Amino acid sequence: MKLYIVGTGAGNAGGMTLDAQSAIQASDIVVGYTLYVELLRSIFPDKNYLSTGMKSEAERVKLALSEAQNGKTVSLICSGDSGVYGMAGLALELSDNYTNIDIEIVPGVTAALSGGYRRSSSIGSTADA
Repeated sequence: MKLYIVGTGAGNAGGMTLDAQSAIQASDIVVGYTLYVELLRSIFPDKNYLSTGMKSEAERVKLALSEAQNGKTVSLICSGDSGVYGMAGLALELSDNYTNIDIEIVPGVTAALSGGYRRSSSIGSTADA
């Protein structure tokens, strides 16, 4: 009865942390937004996936919590970092209605950081100072 809340990084396998990869590998089920699930299928083809569409965040979280409560190890995925516009806050809020679930938040690289790096710049650059 474990729920990982996993930030998968900024859109490709190269941006995913080793901790995120390990959590997904350890999971029986991966739950996420439909597009993100499709992206992960090519990286983790042997996993079982459940997905919901856009604007179904609460339903997605409840699905992940229910699967964890039923004895599964579950990764609830989101892009970027799970705590920056991710699923961590909502999952923690809704988890009060479920018992005996070990919840672990697995941070990811937020897309806000990766965008600058793709342009060979950084947020803390002093080049223009």
